[in-house]
Amino acid sequence: MVAGLDAGRGCAKDRRISGDVGTVPDMRRRAFVLVNRAANVVVRLLKLRRFRGADLLFLTTTGRKTGQTRTTPLLYLADQQRWIVVASNGGADWEPGWWLNLRAGSSGIVEIAGRRTPVTGTEITGPERDRMWQLLNEKVFDYNSYQQKVSRRLAVVELAPTSLGA
Repeated sequence: MVAGLDAGRGCAKDRRISGDVGTVPDMRRRAFVLVNRAANVVVRLLKLRRFRGADLLFLTTTGRKTGQTRTTPLLYLADQQRWIVVASNGGADWEPGWWLNLRAGSSGIVEIAGRRTPVTGTEITGPERDRMWQLLNEKVFDYNSYQQKVSRRLAVVELAPTSLGA
């Protein structure tokens, strides 16, 4: 028996070394996530309210797998009593964790200028999505440039206050 293997099943570290796990795309994704998390911490510490000319909110969600809370700064469009954001993940070709958490049923907390509001997240579809997509591209950020780089359709997400936040 090879050291470190148990009845033909190696530990994750052994599989990474052998090439089963830890492929170049996996490593790039991990690096992207780590850089984003570091950038998110810096943005929070600096207490930025605007980025790339648009307003920022901080969305905190609870991980569907880990149970850990994570806070992500997001550009947003205020629309009546809700906030509209795009699950762009900085142009990466996978869904952002915050959106996966909200889709899995986790609630979130939006913080703007120190005010925290419990929210739920719902994907906007159909003609309303088209209208919001146009507004987001005109007033917030050129999300079309991200959409052209990825194979998935970027979700337009409504963050609406829950009854607890009303």
